Amino acid sequence: MKQDAKDILLECAIEVFAEHGYRDGKIADIVKRAGANIAAVNYHYGSKDQLFVAALRRSYKEADEVYPSKGRLTQLIDPTAEDKIDALARAVLRRSLDSGKAGNFNRIMSKTMHVAGSPVEMILNEVEKFELKDLSLAVSEYLDTKCEQLISWAVVIFISLATMISKCPAGLNERIMGSSSDGFSEEVIQLVIDAQVKVIFTSLDALPSQFPKSCVISA
Repeated sequence: MKQDAKDILLECAIEVFAEHGYRDGKIADIVKRAGANIAAVNYHYGSKDQLFVAALRRSYKEADEVYPSKGRLTQLIDPTAEDKIDALARAVLRRSLDSGKAGNFNRIMSKTMHVAGSPVEMILNEVEKFELKDLSLAVSEYLDTKCEQLISWAVVIFISLATMISKCPAGLNERIMGSSSDGFSEEVIQLVIDAQVKVIFTSLDALPSQFPKSCVISA
């Protein structure tokens, strides 16, 4: 079945934003790759911001289909907060290590969120609908706190540690993971993920002691 122009534009936008982020992902590059013109973007999406939001939604859907955030939770009768954080961490880490479509969402985020000129508030509003709300609830339960500042800081730590690989240049990834013409072996990937999950929980466990007494730690 022939792919329509709107969908081609969206796929090319995902590729460009994954390579360059929001600020440096140029509409001119997207339409050139799609074999279209700028008028087509305005017609189908209205603006760069709306095209970017569509790219976030599609790339997240593609990532979650391959590495679902619920993971093995569907097999547990009554998952704990630790189970929920663990499942999401492993899904995000898998996406970070995926060089295909399932890794595009993490690459877009890693090349956008810390770059001046990016629409951070708009992006956070979108991402909250995906996983941030569930993560915040799980962190609140895990740390036994309703302190919004502590929860927000814990979420930032989780995201930073779970997406760290996405931010590394290819050469550094090879140093971390070991180079191979066939890519990283499943054994190495699993070892890296296990180690990073431990780092995430160690960081979360240490966080409450770093907060002022005025921040209510216990619910």
